[in-house]
Amino acid sequence: YFPRWFAPNLMTFLGFLLLVFNFVMFSYYDFYFTEAHVLPRWIWLIAAICQFCSHQLDGMDGKQARRTQSSSALGELFDHGVDSWACFLFPVCIFSVISRGEYGFSPMAMHMLLWIIYLSFIDSHWEKYNTKVLYLPWSYDISMLVMTITYLLAYFFTPGVFSFDIPIINVPFARCVEFIWPFFALCTSVPISIKHIQESYKNGTGYNRTYYEALRPLISPTILFISSTWWGLASPHMIMHKQSRIFFSAVGATFSNIACRLVVAQMTSTRSDGFNTLLYFFVPIQIMSVYGALTERMEFTLLFLLNIFVILAHLHYAICVVRQICDHLNIYAFKITDRSKPPPPAEVHIKH
Repeated sequence: YFPRWFAPNLMTFLGFLLLVFNFVMFSYYDFYFTEAHVLPRWIWLIAAICQFCSHQLDGMDGKQARRTQSSSALGELFDHGVDSWACFLFPVCIFSVISRGEYGFSPMAMHMLLWIIYLSFIDSHWEKYNTKVLYLPWSYDISMLVMTITYLLAYFFTPGVFSFDIPIINVPFARCVEFIWPFFALCTSVPISIKHIQESYKNGTGYNRTYYEALRPLISPTILFISSTWWGLASPHMIMHKQSRIFFSAVGATFSNIACRLVVAQMTSTRSDGFNTLLYFFVPIQIMSVYGALTERMEFTLLFLLNIFVILAHLHYAICVVRQICDHLNIYAFKITDRSKPPPPAEVHIKH
């Protein structure tokens, strides 16, 4: 157990930093997803420990909040906001285990598998946006456990343990994962969400929005999916294949911003964004690329700058929202406020 002074949001943030550490570690040692079989074995053990601890911290932050009576809207937003970015970090690190090649994933397969996870995440919050109730798919905990086991198998038996053909059907293990992953993720989320939304309209327990307003939160994710997939398929310089990690990072940060804004909208019962601001930068660069307006060097440079920009823009948005909620609730993000003491008097700013 953690001491009572340990803030739940700090647990959430530390768990997120462990995922970031994994991502940075794999980016340094395996930037192009091709070095799995020559990486030092200790990397897989470190990755397993970070993955396991991150999952435990993510699962215990809510219990710690209830135990210390520090539950708040900030905690809910912080938890889901971190999870929206973790949707990118979790699988990208796993891609270093199975890697690329004959017995691995292609960059496009990685892209589509990432989008399966993005869809599962946005689906839950789209459901709450319409029904007022958040149902988290039970597949989440199973997938976290599977990832930890995957790292441990790579540590004890090397990543080569995943380079084999499935008996009888003679299909590489990675090809089977490409089909099982989407089936498992989507079947445990999308049909259930649609059913719950239909029931909320029928019973009048949701917001009963018009069809356009109900589907409005899906506009930006759909545009991002079409734009990023088009870019990956039609880039004359094969940007997704040559700069996979940066490409995935730019898409992941943009998606996280879209998801966080939806979380804020469904928590505050306000109207969701229709077209995310970051798409005004992402889509034009993608269009210029696929229509040959950029040289290879220009395209790679713009992708790199876009990645930095969307990460910084998303961090700026997150910090501003957290500070505003803290000011409104008179609490601290990473410190448990003593509720037995009266709040300090509000400052009065007078303009002369």
